[in-house]
Amino acid sequence: MQLMDRSDNRTADALLLLLYIAICAAIILRVTVESTGYTSPDSEYYLEAARSLRDGEKFIIRDLYGLHRGVIDAYVYYAHWPIGYPTLIIIAFWISGLNLFWASKLVNLFFAGLGFLLMRNINRKYSFVLASIYGAFTIIEIYSYTWSECVFLFGCLCLTVQLYKVYLKGKLIPTYSLLAIAGFMFLIRYIGFFAGGAVLLLALITWFENRRRISKHLLIVFSLNVILVCGYVQLNYYLAGYDTNAQRLTEDMESPAQVLWMTVKGITIELFLIRKYYLRDLPDTLTVATTIMQLATGGYLLWLLRKQRRLIAAEIKKNLLSHTAIVVALAYLVVFVFLRSISQFDPPNYRLLAPFTFLMLFAVTHYIVALPDTIAGARQAKYILAGFFLLSLLLNLPKQFLLSQFL
Repeated sequence: MQLMDRSDNRTADALLLLLYIAICAAIILRVTVESTGYTSPDSEYYLEAARSLRDGEKFIIRDLYGLHRGVIDAYVYYAHWPIGYPTLIIIAFWISGLNLFWASKLVNLFFAGLGFLLMRNINRKYSFVLASIYGAFTIIEIYSYTWSECVFLFGCLCLTVQLYKVYLKGKLIPTYSLLAIAGFMFLIRYIGFFAGGAVLLLALITWFENRRRISKHLLIVFSLNVILVCGYVQLNYYLAGYDTNAQRLTEDMESPAQVLWMTVKGITIELFLIRKYYLRDLPDTLTVATTIMQLATGGYLLWLLRKQRRLIAAEIKKNLLSHTAIVVALAYLVVFVFLRSISQFDPPNYRLLAPFTFLMLFAVTHYIVALPDTIAGARQAKYILAGFFLLSLLLNLPKQFLLSQFL
């Protein structure tokens, strides 16, 4: 029996490694073929901040599009985003010797790899099923771009796992590691301060459960996180004259109800896992085909698991890790809607909704992965789910380029 378990683990590790290689190859191919190299104006700012570090200018950057003060190419302090992502890019640049562009892609691949390792730690036998969610459109698109969300998604997963462990075991070292995770997430994206809110929520839950000792330490972690966030914002104000960006607040912003409706539409679009349909005009043939395929896969999984519904419901009910992922996803969404209601930035799209989408995909996939193999259809369902996301990965390769090369 022990030999069989070792063999299964080695097979699972091999499948996980092959999947990671496939994800890396897909991202590199997409970046190489795409004329923009999957960079956007935001990407240019990240690379500009990394360049300023490389040249010893200490985050004094050219305001490439006038986002900071409204003057194009004026030299300003980098404050529109936190310093974490450019810092990681320059570290990758120093270690690898690659140029800044490819160093940014290396950062993305590295944190995808860390995500894979965390999936392995969660469930080694079916880690490749959990990690297959990286093949969904939103996730593979995010990891192709030079965007801080690539790192932030890993932070969201770490936060989820650590909150789960702290609630389950109540040990002090994991509790205070939440401070490092929350601080890291804030230094990657300003909305990362929601992690402190998640810690506060867990503190309140444990307090009402009369677990006062762990609750008090969680409150200390929350307080220290607040000090860190306020200190960083104050430093921005001292160096730049404003907290994050003076241009974000405008008079013609949408109402909270409008922002909520935009978010609902954005989430609806996120339901198209393989190919996005943006709810305008008629969908093309491939979108219709992939949507039918997605619905058929979901329907077949429900049919496959129909025989032991009560047992499955009991397993899902006790799956605390997936519950935690959903709570963290919803916490992010609430904070995002609030911030978008008071601050002018991009409308809800796959990039801004990626943390929510990623955690929800993880939660649903983990509900299935955590089912015992003794349940009829459970093992088959896991492989079908992995196959679905692998198909999504293949369909999100540059098909025209590959076809032209083949022909």
